Amino acid sequence: MEIKPYSAIHKQGCLSVFDSNLGKYFAPHEREQFSEFLNSVTQAEDNLYFVVLQEEQLVGCGGLRVHQETVYLSWGMLARTRHKTGLGEQLLRHRLKQATRLHPGKEIMIETSQHTQGFFARYGFEIEKSEIDGFGEGIDKVTMRLDQQMHSNYR
Repeated sequence: MEIKPYSAIHKQGCLSVFDSNLGKYFAPHEREQFSEFLNSVTQAEDNLYFVVLQEEQLVGCGGLRVHQETVYLSWGMLARTRHKTGLGEQLLRHRLKQATRLHPGKEIMIETSQHTQGFFARYGFEIEKSEIDGFGEGIDKVTMRLDQQMHSNYR
């Protein structure tokens, strides 16, 4: 498994990963938002995105972006066939290490769904608020913040 910076050559692979998660994890209208997001990745310290390669196949992606004094984990996902393999943990840890290294002291947040909030809770994220159907029908928007005491685990 290799995690490396995203470039435009990875766009179709990232969209394929997104498509594998449609329905339960992402609403159809979010695909256009994700595509536009991929077009806007600058790989500057405040807008990083990564891909996960396994045996040279793109199987996941995720990044971070900074808005004001907060680091947001952005568009993290694995191909549906790679869920529960440990790759998600490796990608999350990579993103958190980058966030704490580049933006020490800034709070770290994520907007995720009720389907993945338990995953993030295992790594120290706590629910700030929840909005039923916030991403689309059947996909709640759950805003979570990394507990400040957990920051030191990712330095």
